[in-house]
Amino acid sequence: MREVRAPPRARAFDAVERVPLLGLPLRSRLHVELRPDREARCVAFATRAALGIRLRGGFSLEALATDRTAVRESVAIECPRALRAFVVARARDAQRALLANLKQRLEGCDRQAAHSG
Repeated sequence: MREVRAPPRARAFDAVERVPLLGLPLRSRLHVELRPDREARCVAFATRAALGIRLRGGFSLEALATDRTAVRESVAIECPRALRAFVVARARDAQRALLANLKQRLEGCDRQAAHSG
């Protein structure tokens, strides 16, 4: 993944992912744009991939009373009907990986704060 030029107040990235299709790893180029949305209190994202695949959504962090954080996310997928099941499954796997990475990073911040304070 590499950062590329983005519109004002946004960050953009281009990436290549390997998509297993019929047992062969095909390369798929992605363009992702992230933008803070102050009104919705979230980070909005838009992803474009080949074959007319588009994902739009956002995620927010919500402090809970128990010193925990809830991550709320919404995703809308646009793609050709023939690709829908495949795209939804891949998007679900990608989001699970992203959330696991986010959780690991946030928990690492909590551990660092506990040790320094």
